Amino acid sequence: MRKTIILLLALVFMVPTAHAKEVEIQAGVFGGTLYQLSYAFSELMKSYAPNMKATTVETPGSAAGIIKMSAKPDTRIAAATYVTVLEAVKGRPPFKKAFTDLKVLGNFTKNIQTLITLDANIRELNDLTGKRLGLGPKPTVIGKNHWSIIEKGCKDPGSIKAFYMKWGGLKDALMDGSIDAMVMGVSTRKSGNWASVPIFKEIVASRGNPHFIPIPEHAIKAAATADDIDYPPMMLPKDAIGPGLPSADTMAWSEKLALFANSQFSEDAAYTIVKVLYEHGTEMVKQTPVARGVWPELVADIHVPEDMIHPGALKYYKEKGLR
Repeated sequence: MRKTIILLLALVFMVPTAHAKEVEIQAGVFGGTLYQLSYAFSELMKSYAPNMKATTVETPGSAAGIIKMSAKPDTRIAAATYVTVLEAVKGRPPFKKAFTDLKVLGNFTKNIQTLITLDANIRELNDLTGKRLGLGPKPTVIGKNHWSIIEKGCKDPGSIKAFYMKWGGLKDALMDGSIDAMVMGVSTRKSGNWASVPIFKEIVASRGNPHFIPIPEHAIKAAATADDIDYPPMMLPKDAIGPGLPSADTMAWSEKLALFANSQFSEDAAYTIVKVLYEHGTEMVKQTPVARGVWPELVADIHVPEDMIHPGALKYYKEKGLR
């Protein structure tokens, strides 16, 4: 009898166990909206998709994330902006080749990109003449593309000294006066106050409300034409973030942040990821206030041809009657 039990136990341990599928999310700059949402989503997956282990990996920006993802397309996905993905599909710098097999899974949020300053003498783009401007790392939308728009709205963009750095560096530089203005990302929200990146609260607490610098709509449209990329103009409403933030309606431009995968990525895994994001994405607010900008209708608000949507994601959307 004892020998029989030992034999049975041996057979049990010899049976191969199923391993959770490991997925890396290439998440962008640490502290940025993409990184925060990616981390919150990886935590959400622990509860609703325990058969999948999602980890968050920092990258210098969306472009680097797309390149890293494409090196291991079966185990990596990327949190990125549509602007960067469209540039990747076309093979534009910093991409050395066209990444034509990129597919969208679902949207995280919709951001507004604008500028802030603590200098009372800076009220419009032309006031930045001869000033120091803080932008995101060059490969990112808040570095490369944002500058493209800004230079179209200034009389003398060549006189502006641009500094490219991460959010923490931007915050410190603005507060100690090393730069005169900086980029600012704000996530829209279905209802209630909109959510800025976390470092914004530190700026307000330390130095008071900054001024939001409007970006002329003609500059946004001129940059879109020159770059052959859609930069949708969007108004940041007065008091959208909080009382006096901004102090008046402020023209800016918008972009959607989303999860993307290569066509080689598992359809079943893509289906699971989209299901969790669509059905439980609002719970990510437990990890970061930036997730206030996540809601089901926005997750599925995808305006690209169906062949650019990952088959696993498309299957879920069709089952839900969303496509």
